Amino acid sequence: MLTTYRTVVRLAAIVRILARHAIEPFTESFFLYRLICWLAALNPAVWRHQRRTPRAVRMRMAMEELGPTFIKFGQALSTRVDALPDDIGQEIKKLQDDVPPCPLAQIKPMVEKSLKGPLQQFFSRFDDEPVASASIAQVYHAITHEGRHVAIKVRRPNIEDVVRDDIRILYFIASLVENNVPEWRRFKVRQVVDEFASTIRNEMNFQVEAARADKFRQNFANDPELKVPEVIWSLSSTSVLILEWVDGIPIDELASWNGLGGPDPDMISKNIGTIFFKQVFRDGYFHADQHPGNLLVQPDGTLIMIDFGIIGRVDMQTRLWLAHLLHGFLIHDYRKVAQVHLDAGYIPAHTNLDEFEEACRQIGEPIFGQPLKDISVGNLLAQLFKVTERFDMEVQPQLLLLQKTLITLEGVGREINPELNIWVLAEPLIRDWMSEHLGLMGKLRSAQQGTSDLLHTLGLMPEMVRTGLERLVRDQMQLRLHPDSLTTLERHMRAGFRSQNATVTGGFLLLAAVILLVNDLSILLYGPLLLLSYISFQQGSRMGR
Repeated sequence: MLTTYRTVVRLAAIVRILARHAIEPFTESFFLYRLICWLAALNPAVWRHQRRTPRAVRMRMAMEELGPTFIKFGQALSTRVDALPDDIGQEIKKLQDDVPPCPLAQIKPMVEKSLKGPLQQFFSRFDDEPVASASIAQVYHAITHEGRHVAIKVRRPNIEDVVRDDIRILYFIASLVENNVPEWRRFKVRQVVDEFASTIRNEMNFQVEAARADKFRQNFANDPELKVPEVIWSLSSTSVLILEWVDGIPIDELASWNGLGGPDPDMISKNIGTIFFKQVFRDGYFHADQHPGNLLVQPDGTLIMIDFGIIGRVDMQTRLWLAHLLHGFLIHDYRKVAQVHLDAGYIPAHTNLDEFEEACRQIGEPIFGQPLKDISVGNLLAQLFKVTERFDMEVQPQLLLLQKTLITLEGVGREINPELNIWVLAEPLIRDWMSEHLGLMGKLRSAQQGTSDLLHTLGLMPEMVRTGLERLVRDQMQLRLHPDSLTTLERHMRAGFRSQNATVTGGFLLLAAVILLVNDLSILLYGPLLLLSYISFQQGSRMGR
């Protein structure tokens, strides 16, 4: 894996930095590393640093010194509340991604190569100094010849090579950990690196970010609470992203508007809750890096969202389970919370539900016993994920990402409005959403979709059978069955066909009933069809058994 001289040199530098900060988990398992730490501590300044600086702070400082890949990796790790000690988890959330900018002389050739022409050909003005500078990219302001203000995001020079080498080293370290630290194997360290590698590669491909920004813009096209900048596709590429310029102030700088007729904090708080609900429950597609630098506010209170390098997805079934879970905690129905975990497959089938219910009660009661303004749904989810080791819960990456996003938003919202409770803002919307998707019409829509999928599958069956027979003849496969086995197979096939016929009949009847219902026709027309459909499904199920 460490096949190049450059990678080996980089690994040596990483070990030196880790040893100087005495990153402790490795000292227990690797003698050579422990020896290097001891040698580093011979320097009095290093020794004082190791003794006087808390381990969590040393971890954060080491990651910042290691550079962009490790800063991003630390930010990704901060979502793993199930795996990290509380002090380290809280500290690495403070990782700063602000780095000194590269000079324009290094950036200009990259932009011109992407545009296939000099800057003067496309812009009447291109500012010399970037408006933002991070580990992977810098952002500049420019004006096109048509007078349009744009934001130009440019990948830093040679960042791809740096990230590629660091990912190789992360895989090497993950292999060492999995082979030599048995107690860490349940955290699937290599899988964590896999997910991070995929994330950071997407983050460096600006066409991926452009597509995500475009999707968010479409999702919120009719929502006044949020504005998403338009992508200028004709000028963008994998290394340069050009967006509509939008004016706004970072959400954590709203204090500068005090007394100047700025937006109402209550309205901004409400908008935060509303856009969170719409991203997660309506769209199942959420911005997973909503720190203050990526949320801007306009004078009328409209929020602006930028930087779509990290997104999360929540499928419909997970949304339903999440809504049930939060609702169960809200009404103190911990049996419901436990049952949702079991039905969702988050805990093994052999889990003692009484014990898990009690664990949920121990989490929920202290939180919901606090004043309303102090309740944090993000912290509730964080504590819930902490029981993973005890009950062998499978790690759910999308929920960990959601929990991190929710905690960030709650923190941002409470800086603006200390009385904010994001659940109070979103809960009525979630209730309506649950009613819409779990009520009669929601179930009928699900049944209609299921019937449509079934009919589509049945339509493919003749082609599947023909293809199977062709392969059977071409491969000259022979089936040899004992006569008794053949009789049993024939009996099962007959039962299967009868079950299939009954199920298909039920599906057609249900589809007809749904069509009549949607067209507001009398229950006297669709009621009997629903009853016959139910009977057909029951017969099909019984025959299948």
